[in-house]
Amino acid sequence: MLVACGPDGQRLTAREISPTQLREWSHARLLTCPNCHALVHLRGGAEKRRQLHFAHQKGECAWSTEPESERHAQGKVTLAHWLQQQYPAATITLEQRLPEPNRIADIFVAHPDGTQWAIEFQCAHLERERWQKRHIAYRRAGIIDIWIIGNNRRNKHEAFLEAIFSHTHELLFLDPLVTPACSWLRWPVSPELIQDRQLLNYDGAHATLTAPLNEFRLIQEGSLRHPIRDEIDERARLLRLMHARFDPRLLLAYLRSRVEQDVLTDVLRPLLKAYLLDPHLLQRYNYGRGRLTPAEQERIDRARDWLVSLDAKGYTRERLRALVREIPFVNAYAAFATYFELLLSLP
Repeated sequence: MLVACGPDGQRLTAREISPTQLREWSHARLLTCPNCHALVHLRGGAEKRRQLHFAHQKGECAWSTEPESERHAQGKVTLAHWLQQQYPAATITLEQRLPEPNRIADIFVAHPDGTQWAIEFQCAHLERERWQKRHIAYRRAGIIDIWIIGNNRRNKHEAFLEAIFSHTHELLFLDPLVTPACSWLRWPVSPELIQDRQLLNYDGAHATLTAPLNEFRLIQEGSLRHPIRDEIDERARLLRLMHARFDPRLLLAYLRSRVEQDVLTDVLRPLLKAYLLDPHLLQRYNYGRGRLTPAEQERIDRARDWLVSLDAKGYTRERLRALVREIPFVNAYAAFATYFELLLSLP
């Protein structure tokens, strides 16, 4: 345990007080458990290559979760610091005893607006039924329980992990024993939204993002966010809108995070304007579907000249074909991508 009561009865954490002072109090038998009020002793330290912590005599405290792994102890400290950086106005407490639901939360967060979080850093196996019981108890007490999993369970298939994932649609694994602390966020993602496999591990249904913990943030609703996830979710939102209607602004917004601004200005905006003027012009020309008017033939000639001018700016045919692949094949947007491909096939 990382929290004890000092000589004045006030709660303290092992990192708040100097090791020398803590050892003096421990030798003087002045440190007690904040839950059962029994005597605790200082353990660990740099010379023992373990984090400073407090320990009861074996079996002395009904509330005690000892023995505690170094991963679990360090994880609680790491997560508390991570949360304090995000929510400086919140009251963040390690190993907080909660009368309801009659548990000790690894980390308890009380927000100024009254929202309460219980952060559980789960490194050991947990039966699904026990997790369900704890989850229900927290929610009945009006507390949002947020479960972060030790990286030692990352490659395991366990029922309690499936239960958490089915409820939250995400799992965050944490290795607090490296610097900086490393995290893996797993969540469900549709295949069409995964465009950069170098940033994500994707199994066909779920994405796993590996990044330092300090790149993630926990929002008020209890969901975990990261800039890459935000980008994917924004693409999903735009795709839902694109399924409903063709709007050049939606396509440009969808591609804005994928291509440079110059590409939007030099290529896509003028191409969209030409497409909206006559979506079937290139089909008529390439497939001989009807005779072209002189005005239409002039537009074809201007299109060739435009491609030549783009090439002079560095937009080669190969680079433009790569741009076509960025366009989602969704309803009318697939027709626009085909129009683009027909343009590139002009001799």
